[in-house]
Amino acid sequence: MLRVKYLTIGCLLVLVTLCFVSPTRAQTQTNKPADSTQGDRDQTLKQLLTEVRELRLAVQRAMVGSTRFQMLIERVRVQQAQVDSLSRQLETVHSQVAENKEAKPQIEQHIKDAEDQLDRTPDPNAHAELESRIKVTKATLARLTQEDERLRSREAAIDTDLQAAQGKLNELNGQLDSLMVDLKGP
Repeated sequence: MLRVKYLTIGCLLVLVTLCFVSPTRAQTQTNKPADSTQGDRDQTLKQLLTEVRELRLAVQRAMVGSTRFQMLIERVRVQQAQVDSLSRQLETVHSQVAENKEAKPQIEQHIKDAEDQLDRTPDPNAHAELESRIKVTKATLARLTQEDERLRSREAAIDTDLQAAQGKLNELNGQLDSLMVDLKGP
């Protein structure tokens, strides 16, 4: 955007300079014939017209480049938000898997302790209570195992999505770098 302003200001300065220089030149060359003066003016006007056209093209190119740059920046911003979101999801799944991994041995030990105590308990009421507790704990362990499988599947899916999103972000950053090099230009 700043480049466009500089180009516009530069164009105006060139036009103003040429407007002041051209009449001065004509006045200093009063000794020349009128045809020569007219030819110089025509030549100067052609040069001015060519310069204005070149400046217009430069301004148009700068505007297109600026628009592309802004669009690309917005795409990078959106893609970065997606990568961040997927990273947070993956981190959450990792922590849930770790919690399950920690809980599983504790539950297995609880079942083993309850089974050992079951063998030593002669009281039928306590025996029935222990069997019920073992059954509930085994069901919990089965749910935990299923949850662990679900989490690992989700972890793999999120990881795949994250890699794809990161690849897209890298591609957009490459395009942005390329555009910045083009904008610096010769």
